[in-house]
Amino acid sequence: MNILVLGNGAREHSICWAVKKSKDCNSLYCIPGNAGISDIAKCENINLDHRNELLRFCNTKNIDLVIIGPEQYLENGLSDYLKSKNIKVFGPSKKASKLETSKSFAKKFLKRNKINTANYREFSSYESAKKYVSFLKYPIVVKVDGLAAGKGVIICKNKKEAEDSISLMMKKKKFGSSGNKIIIEEFLEGYEVSYFAFFDKNSFLKLGYALDHKKAYDNDNGPNTGGMGCFLPSKKITKKIEEDIHKKILLPTSEGLKREKLVYRGILFFGLMITANGPYVIEYNVRFGDPECQTLLRNLKTDFLALIKSNIEDRLEYMNIQKDKMSVVCVVLASKGYPESFKKNKIVRNISKAQSIKGIEIFHAGTSLKKGKVISSGGRVLSITSKANSISSARKLAYRALKIINWKWGHYRSDIGQKNA
Repeated sequence: MNILVLGNGAREHSICWAVKKSKDCNSLYCIPGNAGISDIAKCENINLDHRNELLRFCNTKNIDLVIIGPEQYLENGLSDYLKSKNIKVFGPSKKASKLETSKSFAKKFLKRNKINTANYREFSSYESAKKYVSFLKYPIVVKVDGLAAGKGVIICKNKKEAEDSISLMMKKKKFGSSGNKIIIEEFLEGYEVSYFAFFDKNSFLKLGYALDHKKAYDNDNGPNTGGMGCFLPSKKITKKIEEDIHKKILLPTSEGLKREKLVYRGILFFGLMITANGPYVIEYNVRFGDPECQTLLRNLKTDFLALIKSNIEDRLEYMNIQKDKMSVVCVVLASKGYPESFKKNKIVRNISKAQSIKGIEIFHAGTSLKKGKVISSGGRVLSITSKANSISSARKLAYRALKIINWKWGHYRSDIGQKNA
């Protein structure tokens, strides 16, 4: 098959890496890609807002399958467009993508299908939202309704923080039109888990979970980011919790999709809070997580392309997923200052030296090539993934690789994987 992956992050690099290993992969392309992806795929710079150009490219290169990485392309209806031109796509329709692109849509779906989620109210008026937070018990959670690259959620400890957050979203338009409507919900006590399953028209197939670190700095300090690191497995996730996730979250989601005629073909990412009363859905995401994707794909033994093929052909029920039973740690090397302002175009050295450590695989995010050198072009620059027999061994490997890279323009958390107990 000739495959095209859309996106330019470490998630897309790991997708290309996994696809490339398949015996069925003939030619591999990526739009727009990055410095690391260009080692394994042909990167093309096509403006994806110009759909005719994309279609021309797919027809010229005889593309058999398009894998869509970022949620933005799904919200823009790219999946529907390509399917309408008889090109196979891994990624849900614009309608099904509303499970992520509208918090309000997702919350209503969860409530209708009796799936555990925090109680909430939605607001389109700044005044009524501000009034509402005067009567609440704190902490609470304030979220923008639309997409915000993982940064549109604020936990508020008191009324002033809540009012400031509402103002930031609805008046100052920090997240643009995504904040035209907001959700205010109860705060759930527990710990977060990212859970993934492939869904098609008939059934679903579990890929598994990873634990993500969202805050910018050690000990969960600082602002929210797109994710600073990740690990698996965790001692916290018992057999009982896995069973509850299956029974209380995955099954009713699958039934709900069928009942509401939301034809879903792709990966579904459940942002879960594990509370004393079991798992609750904080949010749905309609694509792989980043850095969870890099972490989960390191352990996948099943042919990734065969999985995707069976997914888009509604044959998931006939597939099994086999995984290595290893520990994986992923540490994100970000530009200093991320997620706020940061410098770009800084040379990153020693990547191949770090990559040569046994058990290390490095996925590029915000990188590009300039005169043969890798330079930074984004907030999150590299995902250092390590695989070993235990979390502690995997952590040592990952941090050893980071010391070799020794990038003075970067920062990373030194506590990824420590919250395992």
